[in-house]
Amino acid sequence: MQLSEEHILDFQKLYKKHFGKDISKREALEKGLSVLKIVRQMVTHYEKESN
Repeated sequence: MQLSEEHILDFQKLYKKHFGKDISKREALEKGLSVLKIVRQMVTHYEKESN
């Protein structure tokens, strides 16, 4: 899984807005991928529970 440059920049902006701290592109990529992994796990779990 990969994030586009635009998504990384968006994540940096959101992080700054919510936490008041600038983060590097690398850190934004790592944190963004972590968020996606959690969401993917939740969706998968929900889909299993629905069936």
